[in-house]
Amino acid sequence: MKRVLLAFLLSLGALPAFAWGQAGHLMANEAATFGLPTDMPQFFYRQFPQLVWLGPNPDRWRGGGPALDASNAPDHVMNYEYIAALQLPRDRYSFLALLATSGTLRRYGIRNTDAGFLPWRIAEMCEQLTVEWRLWRSAAPGSPDRLFIERDIIRDSGVLGHFVADASNPLHDTISYNGWIMPNPNGYANDCQIHARFESDFVSHAISTNDIVPKMTAPRLRTDYFDTAITFIRQSNALVEEVYRIDKAGGFDVFRKPSLPEGKTFAAERLAAGASLLRDLWWSAWRNSANPPKRRETGD
Repeated sequence: MKRVLLAFLLSLGALPAFAWGQAGHLMANEAATFGLPTDMPQFFYRQFPQLVWLGPNPDRWRGGGPALDASNAPDHVMNYEYIAALQLPRDRYSFLALLATSGTLRRYGIRNTDAGFLPWRIAEMCEQLTVEWRLWRSAAPGSPDRLFIERDIIRDSGVLGHFVADASNPLHDTISYNGWIMPNPNGYANDCQIHARFESDFVSHAISTNDIVPKMTAPRLRTDYFDTAITFIRQSNALVEEVYRIDKAGGFDVFRKPSLPEGKTFAAERLAAGASLLRDLWWSAWRNSANPPKRRETGD
């Protein structure tokens, strides 16, 4: 049934290819529904088709206007090399201040949005989901309030999947996001095509959900959303050169026959990493919502 759903969604029409492309994001969200622990409320499981469809949503918002584009685009990336040496704060506004006071903006000649906000976007959405689940627990069963909260939970869970999947793609976690811009003795691609070649063209032609699910890890409860996100991004950033090495060998060439297996293995493993983390975060937000909220330490 899920394979039929994915085929139907892909047939709705071509959308602009960003991030993993529509196919990759649909598959990441779909894979996250596999192996989900069974202790969550039943409405969540009944809404798997909607959760899958929502995976590409933040890319569908692109081009909506200058205000939306300015706020949306930095949420998809973390150009990790810019901030690798910094002790990162847990909110994006303190991070913006740190970029200035640390001299990072001046050192690299970048704007305050150029480093990206991806780990903060993931943490913010996980905290929001935890609050929504807490509200759901306190709402009367069968009440309109609970129904409305359920709709919020599904929408935000599906959209969260987009940013988690972005974080699993090494090209979303590096300044070399669309061409090798550092010293290049190995002759890695700098044709400004590798981003689409890997995550859209190759994934849509060579990868299916069936390739991803067997590579997923066992469920794990996550309690520190920001630390989870930045650790995941750091691990993904460590694989940037592997993307370029496989690409140079022709591993992402959809016209190569026979295709090289390492390209398919690598893409499936990264999508599986994103799907595994997304599944964990869905479940963790539900489980963590049983705990009372932490008291704010500020005086306001």
